[in-house]
Amino acid sequence: MAGVKGRSGGRNRKSTQLHVIRGTFRQDRHGDGVTSEPPKGEPTAPKPLGREAKAEWERMVGRMREAKTSSIVDDAALYQYVQLFAETEEIKGDNARVRKLSGSLKKLAAKLEGSALVEAIAEIVKLQFIIARQTVQLRHGHMALRQYLVEFGMTPAARTRVKLPPGAAKPTSKLERFKMGAV
Repeated sequence: MAGVKGRSGGRNRKSTQLHVIRGTFRQDRHGDGVTSEPPKGEPTAPKPLGREAKAEWERMVGRMREAKTSSIVDDAALYQYVQLFAETEEIKGDNARVRKLSGSLKKLAAKLEGSALVEAIAEIVKLQFIIARQTVQLRHGHMALRQYLVEFGMTPAARTRVKLPPGAAKPTSKLERFKMGAV
């Protein structure tokens, strides 16, 4: 849980700029350490993608390109993300269709009597169980998608953890150089 001391790393990491502004910047802790550089380039899908997954792939690769975090080694994780995204969207569509069917059956049941009414109610109950199961699947899918977005640095908290390689974003003004610790 983010922001809870003692759980999942405690507090969220502060950006380098925030450390400089608050006067807590230390080169040994907050400066660019030696880290491995992933190979530059855009990832390619390891397997063919469906229509929904391909559209999300293109959207995410574009975002990663703009954020300057694109690397060819992201292909497997990105593939899993877009497949999960497509599956979640499919469940959402199925859920909407089942809800519509359930609503239609409820209207029809209002006009029924006797054993036909009992059968209609039984079918409505089955549909409600399906809706409940799909709702749980959607919730779990959304949480898993969020975890992938964190991995790719696509959430507000995750962006403070993303470090660009030296020279990727050169400060243009003295203020920006000061914030980056270059002055």
